[in-house]
Amino acid sequence: MEKAYQHIAVCCMFIIASVTIGGCFPDITQFAIHSWNPSLDGKHYCGLEATVDVYGYNLEPQQQSLAAIWIYIIGERGKSSITGFSVGWHVYPELYNDSETHFVTTWAGNGSPPNGCYNMQCPGYIRTNSSIAPGDVIKPVSSFKGEKQYITIRALKDKTSGDWQVHYGFNGPAQLIGYFPSSLFRDMEKKQLIISFGGFASHTTKQASPVMGSGFFPVRNAASFNGLKFFDAEGYARGIDKDIPIYQSSARCYRVTNIVSDVFFYGGPGHCNI
Repeated sequence: MEKAYQHIAVCCMFIIASVTIGGCFPDITQFAIHSWNPSLDGKHYCGLEATVDVYGYNLEPQQQSLAAIWIYIIGERGKSSITGFSVGWHVYPELYNDSETHFVTTWAGNGSPPNGCYNMQCPGYIRTNSSIAPGDVIKPVSSFKGEKQYITIRALKDKTSGDWQVHYGFNGPAQLIGYFPSSLFRDMEKKQLIISFGGFASHTTKQASPVMGSGFFPVRNAASFNGLKFFDAEGYARGIDKDIPIYQSSARCYRVTNIVSDVFFYGGPGHCNI
């Protein structure tokens, strides 16, 4: 039962990452992630930090590729009752009218459209820092044969206000840049959180799957999440010293490794159909 529930939760979570554009929902969604919930270890975490290397590539319209942290719950009614948000980097020509790499947030909750909201498209996310906003381009990106570029992202619940803080750093420590008010996610007070992290991609049935991560399968030259830390309700960090379940939609297209010493690798070249 737990395994079935977790599989449903993973699938439903991608509603938050696949907000509709012009009413056209991508036909195929794929992922290579780790996903935690309290039943795994009896703990109750309220946030995660990760340092993620950032890449760029030219995608076709209706293709998208994303690396992110998702914090969410799933209700009894299935997909229609997803509540939560994501933070990460994103390439999606149909949304941005370019194939640049963007800092991205998505959310679904009280006051959002039925399928959620990207970035600053609807009221919800509150900026507290002018250095970066959801939807901004991230430059430079990593070179496959040269220097890597990183973002450090942290999403966690503030123990005083109950708001969900977003921290961001480019090639450096994460700083507070904004938050989602707690009023957007009242249902998250009532249920146990799920925290997922890794790569996601989507495309239409007429397209091959896009690149994920660096475009390489793990481990050599693959994209990574490192410096992984959970945060408890008091805001204390805890390094991830044991593995967390893996979910892969198709290992033929994308893969993810076990977590070892707070690090894992993920991604793939795409160009496959399932």
